[in-house]
Amino acid sequence: MSKQNYETLDAQRLMAVAELSAARARIGELKARRGSSDNDNLHLRQARNALRRAKLNLQYSEVRAERSGVVSNLQLTAGTFVAAGAPVAALVEDSVDIIADFREKALRYVSVNTPAVVVFDARPGELFSATVSHFDAGVREGQIEANGQLAAPVQSERWVRDAQRQRLHLQLDQTLDFTLPTGAKATVQLKPFDNPLASAAAAMQIRLISWLHYVY
Repeated sequence: MSKQNYETLDAQRLMAVAELSAARARIGELKARRGSSDNDNLHLRQARNALRRAKLNLQYSEVRAERSGVVSNLQLTAGTFVAAGAPVAALVEDSVDIIADFREKALRYVSVNTPAVVVFDARPGELFSATVSHFDAGVREGQIEANGQLAAPVQSERWVRDAQRQRLHLQLDQTLDFTLPTGAKATVQLKPFDNPLASAAAAMQIRLISWLHYVY
């Protein structure tokens, strides 16, 4: 009986030692999962990164306009999910930007600050003075596309090809006392030469054109 009790107690001792070793291994595993106990802990860094990402996404959800204007065609309701980069509204700027396309050969004597006369189709017969603010750097026609294919020259059967048009922007010299919708049509008459007779003829021509546009 004494030997049997000894073997039983020895087996219990070995089992306790094995359980102690398993507990120590478990402690080591938990410490490895926890990582360091300072600020360089992996879980802490992951949590901080997730918090920064959430704050950044919250900032992305705020809409800011760089210029003052009126929001139009807003198709949003409360609770709508919007994908990043998807247009959901249009912002119509308060300032007036007049865009005109002229044949490039007609702009030989035109430069920045060249005076002009503008007539809006909605206001026939009313002349507004303006100046050329800047020119567009170029047009898309004739540019080489980086698509890995050979160039496709433009073919024309005409003896005299169509003139290229260049876009310029004008700024009104006075503030309008009425509101025009964006995309409103206008007629622009440039005055590159300071000639009273030419200015009078240009004013008559553009006033006549404005009434024709208003009628038709």
